[in-house]
Amino acid sequence: MNDRIYLTGFMGSGKTTVGQALGKALGFQVIDTDQWIEEDQQKKIKEIFNEGGEKLFRSLETEALRELSQKKAVITTGGGIILKEENRKIMKESGTVIFLDCAIEEVIRRTSNDDSRPLLKEKSKGDIQSMYEDRLPLYKEADIHLDTTGRSILEIVAELKSAMLK
Repeated sequence: MNDRIYLTGFMGSGKTTVGQALGKALGFQVIDTDQWIEEDQQKKIKEIFNEGGEKLFRSLETEALRELSQKKAVITTGGGIILKEENRKIMKESGTVIFLDCAIEEVIRRTSNDDSRPLLKEKSKGDIQSMYEDRLPLYKEADIHLDTTGRSILEIVAELKSAMLK
């Protein structure tokens, strides 16, 4: 099993929740790239977007990945981290990449009251669906693809552990 496991997927797909459970099951530290960036920058993601836009945020994600690619950990990532080819390359070369997929209706339900997601603010269901579909081919570059829709955390973690041992 690899020393680094990257969880990717669209906003609301379960990366944080699954990451915590998977880290516990494997005895790995769990690091969230968004939290890492917030601590490093001493600012909330929302503030970073407001002050420097998405471009600045994406460059901070790459910096975070470069540092985290040296640690033994389950690394939970932001939904758009796969947009940069460099980020996908860092993850692929330094660990196992897992794509947690989820039905778009479930994503909308899970994120509907979360104002910490700057890219979902003011978006229609159609816009969210379109963003998801644009990113899907990049998510599918992952080593493991798992649908989390309607599944328990225990079920998901058991399946991931089994897939990683193959």
